[in-house]
Amino acid sequence: MEKNRCDRSSCKSNPVASLNNQHSAKNGFDPELMFVECHKCGRPLIWNQGEASQIVEQSGIDCKKLDSQCLILAEGCPHCAPGEGGYMVRVVRLREDGYKDVKEQGH
Repeated sequence: MEKNRCDRSSCKSNPVASLNNQHSAKNGFDPELMFVECHKCGRPLIWNQGEASQIVEQSGIDCKKLDSQCLILAEGCPHCAPGEGGYMVRVVRLREDGYKDVKEQGH
């Protein structure tokens, strides 16, 4: 997957701003920039290149609906649920009052 870089001057001087602007009008937000976390224990999860994109695609979520407030939550991980494997995942958007599934938000 080809990575898109934002050429805006604000992105060059502020790395956090560059995450908010990782987009293209054609492709939307790059799912590979999404944070992945275990919902049970809160540990960050490290995935192989392309796995986040695959989850988003299989979920039927349009990348244009994603932004830097979105993350992938796994319902378990090798640390808190060893041996289970095949953990259920969902794409959510952080909000002030918690989070909500991206598919339920309708935007």
